[in-house]
Amino acid sequence: MELSEVLEDDLELLVQSIEDVLSNECGSQALHKFYDGENALDTDLWRQASDLGWLAIGLTEELGGLEMGYRGLDVLHRALGRAGAPGGFIPTLVGAQWLSQVADERLLQELMPRFVAGELEFAVPAALGGVALEERDGFLSGTSSLLMGGSETCVAIVPVGVVGGRGFAVVEADGRTAVMEPAELWDRTRPAGKLVCNQAKPLALIADADGAVARCYLSNMTLAVAADCVGAARRIAGQTVDYLKERVQFGKPLATLQALKHRCADLFLKITPAEDLLNHAVDAASRADRSALMWCALAKAAASDAFRFVAADCVQLHGGVGHTWEFDCHIFLKRALLNEELGGRNAILRDLAAEELNLAAMKGISTMEIAA
Repeated sequence: MELSEVLEDDLELLVQSIEDVLSNECGSQALHKFYDGENALDTDLWRQASDLGWLAIGLTEELGGLEMGYRGLDVLHRALGRAGAPGGFIPTLVGAQWLSQVADERLLQELMPRFVAGELEFAVPAALGGVALEERDGFLSGTSSLLMGGSETCVAIVPVGVVGGRGFAVVEADGRTAVMEPAELWDRTRPAGKLVCNQAKPLALIADADGAVARCYLSNMTLAVAADCVGAARRIAGQTVDYLKERVQFGKPLATLQALKHRCADLFLKITPAEDLLNHAVDAASRADRSALMWCALAKAAASDAFRFVAADCVQLHGGVGHTWEFDCHIFLKRALLNEELGGRNAILRDLAAEELNLAAMKGISTMEIAA
């Protein structure tokens, strides 16, 4: 059996395992109780993820991982999106994958065993923008921009100004010189905050003179968000179709009305092209292709646009109850609105993809080579 066939078999088993756990642990009722502060679903799921090896999916064996790469991470993020799973999975998985690609051996040996064991969460920038922290004489002071993730003892990855340009600092929140201040979001399933530093000593400074490190971060972040969007959009669209089949008006199910059939079809017409772009981005990232950032940026823009459209229309298709707290629609709409902002606004990402295409063309790379 070829290696690719083994990976396919492993991925199928992984999908089934993740789906089984999430269907049992993160159903609609449990998710609503979490929203109402009646359970610790995020903590329970994190413990399950650690015990079952989900956190190690993308890492190499040398770092204690399962070496399933971006295809394994794609499966996981889609499943978490489908479930509307709460917790800091995106920032932690993105932070770990990014560090595995840009950090030195010393830092990896210090952090990755703790991460794989479920003892460490990462907080990462919601979007890359202006530098908020300054490094002087090896210490950091100031307040970061918004970070996704943010337990009190997390390791934060923050953009900083360093000698000779920009870079990233890896800082462990210690509650003294580096404090995570929680931020309240409209999406209650995702933790966020800002890192306040007062002469904090970073675990590491990662220089980024040519922007390659930031590009690597963007590829990882946009790919994860795109997968979450696709999974979540599929979930709420399917749930809405099921509701229309059950809801009877004027003596017949709403799903039999042609106008509503067309609107349901439109939901999946939005999702399917976004899925195709995401599949292409996952393939490009898995091959470490030079066009990976372009595809990842396009995939996130398409997927989050589709998710917002689908989530908003599903509220309408549910009728008056779609606006109520008891139904799932508002949970997924809030997730869609947040996802739209993560990794950067979609207009910016499409401009970035256009710049990547232009740079490739200037280097003599044909569009056929990029699409291959």
